[in-house]
Amino acid sequence: MVLEEALKKREEIAKAYKEAGIDINPLLLIQLPDRKTQAEDQVKDDVVRILKDKYAMTTENGRLAIYLSEEKENLENIAKNNHDTEVLIFKQAIALGWDCPRAQVLVLFRDWKSLTFSVQTVGRIMRMPEPDTGHYKQEILNHGFVFTNLADIEIKKDIVRNYVTIYTSQRMKTTNRLNLNQFIACDKEKKLV
Repeated sequence: MVLEEALKKREEIAKAYKEAGIDINPLLLIQLPDRKTQAEDQVKDDVVRILKDKYAMTTENGRLAIYLSEEKENLENIAKNNHDTEVLIFKQAIALGWDCPRAQVLVLFRDWKSLTFSVQTVGRIMRMPEPDTGHYKQEILNHGFVFTNLADIEIKKDIVRNYVTIYTSQRMKTTNRLNLNQFIACDKEKKLV
C-alpha cells in the first residue's frame, strides 16, 4: 500500500510537470532496510516483483534503477531531469554526496539510526530540479514527499524547522468490529450506494 500511494504521488507530480510544459520526469526513491536477515532481501524481491507485475517497471525497460553495493543498474545519466527512469531502489549509497534534483518522492522501508543520515536522505527529495527557475505555480511541484509504514520515525523539529511536516494516521479504536464484506450503504430511499 505504501508503494502504491507513493507511485500515485509520483504520477500526480509527473502530470503537473507535463501540464506546466516542463520536461521533468520525477524520480521516486525506495530506501531498503540494511541486510541483517533474509527478510530484508525479501523486501527488495517483493518491491521488484510488484514494480514489474503491477506497474511494468523493470531495469530492462529502463523505468527502474538499482543502486546497491552488490548491484548497480541504469544509473548512467539518471540525474538528468528528463531521464526515463521513474524509480530508484537503494539502501545507503545515495545518502551522502549524491545529487539528483528530480527526486521528489521517498518510500522509506529503512529504520533511520542516525540523524545526519536521515536529514541527508530527506534532503535528496527537497531540491528544486530547476534551481534558476525557483518555485513553480503548481504547489505540488515545490514539495518532497515521504511514504513509510514504519511506526517510529522521528525527525528533530529544531533541525528541520519548516522543511518537514509530519502527518500521522492511526486506525480509530472502535468498540464494534466492522466487517466490510457485510457492510452495505444505502441512501434515504434504501437504494444501494
